[in-house]
Formats: sequence, C-alpha cells, structure tokens
Amino acid sequence: MCVEAYVAGGHLDPSNPYADTLRNASVRATTTELLVAESDGALVGTVTICPADSPWAEICQPGELEFRFLAVDPEHWRQGIGEALVEACEQRARASDATAMVICVIESNEAAHRLYRRLGFVRMPERDWIPVPGVRLLAYRRTVPYGS
Repeated sequence: MCVEAYVAGGHLDPSNPYADTLRNASVRATTTELLVAESDGALVGTVTICPADSPWAEICQPGELEFRFLAVDPEHWRQGIGEALVEACEQRARASDATAMVICVIESNEAAHRLYRRLGFVRMPERDWIPVPGVRLLAYRRTVPYGS
C-alpha cells in the first residue's frame, strides 16, 4: 500500500530501489512501531514511529519523535486518515514524553506539505537533506501539546 500511495501521488517510480524499503513493513515492525488504519477490515493507511534511537530515524534528535512512511490508500485520500495517523503519532509522542514530532517530506509532495502546515508543523530548513541525488526532503517540526 505504501508503494501504491507514493506512486499514485507521483513521488516514486515503482522500479526505484526505495520501493523495496516501502514494501518491507515487516522488517520495520521488528525494530520500531508500525501503526495501521483500517476501514471495514481493510488496510487504508500506515505510519512508522521512529524515536531518536530508532535505526529508522533520519532527522530525529533526543526528546523528539519522528514518524515516517505515512501513506494512505489512494482510494481513501481526503477522508482524514492521514490526519488521524498524525494524531496517533502525537499520542505516542506524549506517552514517550517527547517534546516535539518531526517529519521529512519529499519536496514535490504539495498535499503533504499542506497537511503538515495545517496541523501546525513548522518548516525546519536547517534539517532538510538530500538522501540521493534528485531527492530533496524538507523537514517539519511541531511541539507536542501536553494535556490537550
């Protein structure tokens, strides 16, 4: 489903080696927490939680919680599933006493940029990075509100 969502959004060629990383959720699930969203028993979304000490964390610093691989089945876009997954990440952040959440988004994914800005995430250009030539990831951060 991750590959399908990234391809449908125009952010990944299915032959790209990164597609194998997206497909391999079972490996991620052995070393970190993988959350799923279901509708009528069908998988409609997923996200991976990456604390600072996780081998999957890219930009996370101590006291933060990073989430990655957020994907929603294209047939279920614009139904609030992505927002619900971000909320689930925030619940995990609170439970782990993280003070902030961070995420990297490929530069071309305008829908994701809009979502994160709407949810109160702030750009952190000092953490932007280029994992491979031609792919620029933009960093966002949001303080975790306690007691809300």
